[in-house]
Amino acid sequence: MAVSYKTIAKGTPGVQGGGPKKYYASIVRGRKVDLRTFVEEIAEMNTLQTPDVLAVLEAFLQMSVRHLSEGRTIDMGQLGSFSPSLSSIGQDTPEKVSKHTIKKLNVNFRPSGLLSERLSTVKFEKVSDGSVVEEAEAPAET
Repeated sequence: MAVSYKTIAKGTPGVQGGGPKKYYASIVRGRKVDLRTFVEEIAEMNTLQTPDVLAVLEAFLQMSVRHLSEGRTIDMGQLGSFSPSLSSIGQDTPEKVSKHTIKKLNVNFRPSGLLSERLSTVKFEKVSDGSVVEEAEAPAET
């Protein structure tokens, strides 16, 4: 399996007319995996039944909301961690910052070293008009 990408052109932000274009790799997303399929795949890997896996994921959702809404980071060990963060409107003075300047609570995911290591072996394939035009190994980290 490989991650497919395509080439896209982007202008320079803030420059009238976009300025000179640069070309970037952009992921070509495959079909979404729905919850049912994901749960069934997990159930096939072990002795749990589909309803058991679904129950665990539902409990994960409920407990995640509880801990993240209390400002806690959830350390999932070899998976990584989930941390809450805020998006807010900038103010001219510290006194003007209040709960009313907070736009929303976001959740950041930081993969563990193990997950990052396993993802570092992903291969890439460049596609154009639906056809593979180049295959490549995962790039070395810079």
